[in-house]
Amino acid sequence: MNERLSIAIVATAATLCLSGILPAFAQKAWPERPVRLIVAFGAGGSSDTTGRTIAQRLSEQWSQPIVVENRTGAGGTIAADVVARATGDGYTLLFTSGLSTAAAIYPTLPFDWQRDLTAIVQTTLGPQMLVVHPSMPVKSVKELVEFAKQRPGQVSWATAGVGSNGHLAGEYFSGLFGVKLIHVPYKANGLAAIDVIAGHVPMMFDQLLTGVPNVRAGRVRALAVTSPKRLAQLPDVPTMIELGYREFETTIWHGLMGPGTLPRELVQKINTDTNRVLKMPDLRERIGALGLEVVGGTPEAFVAEMKRDFAWASKTARAAGIKAE
Repeated sequence: MNERLSIAIVATAATLCLSGILPAFAQKAWPERPVRLIVAFGAGGSSDTTGRTIAQRLSEQWSQPIVVENRTGAGGTIAADVVARATGDGYTLLFTSGLSTAAAIYPTLPFDWQRDLTAIVQTTLGPQMLVVHPSMPVKSVKELVEFAKQRPGQVSWATAGVGSNGHLAGEYFSGLFGVKLIHVPYKANGLAAIDVIAGHVPMMFDQLLTGVPNVRAGRVRALAVTSPKRLAQLPDVPTMIELGYREFETTIWHGLMGPGTLPRELVQKINTDTNRVLKMPDLRERIGALGLEVVGGTPEAFVAEMKRDFAWASKTARAAGIKAE
């Protein structure tokens, strides 16, 4: 009788396993060890700050450390390549910004950003701001355009690197107004901002994290923002749209991704946990102070955002003749 009962229990358990309804506690828990988070940009920028803020809260939820590692360069594609090659077990994740922008201008990437990486959740969205060093004799976008036209090939702008959102925004600006600017790429947005503050480079399309404090301190002058409406932090700075440039709306997305082989179950778990973190009032307040809008949502919505960004970046790159190697 006991032997028959044992056989029945084993058979029932096997059936439950095959049908996928074995209770969650009987499945292997995740994470069982520290998770590695590769951040695609350097310390001090919005990607690094936002990524670390979210990582801290996820670490608390998962009861496991999240080890943050900055891998900078090539518009975020170096970090993306590390994650694309990683095992799809959830222990190596990517926190990045504008990867679809970089993918539009790097024709020979060692990975396919839509096949070898998995979108998990878009965390935030934020505009850029056009700033100049105070020594620049311009106080409006119109005056900047006139200044640059009188000095073709002499006015430069700083960015977080080739393929970054600041790079594409500058190229779009150049094409829109018919001016010739010189691109000066850095390894991180914060490094670019430092050189603009120092006056080594006269202008840039900055992120709000560094741009707003520098404007308030008088270290740079803001000429416009690329958001649909004015910023609460800088209500006197006009948008490019209200200045008459209706198509000049550029935003920077941040999001969490994993290897292309990441199982759907893990994608859903990390998505759910991250969305829960993004609803925390204190975290939303901290991210809002960076000038970013909390987004969240499904992996599918994140994919749609990246595809829109890729289409805009591809169009801009073709018009500017950008083809990074």
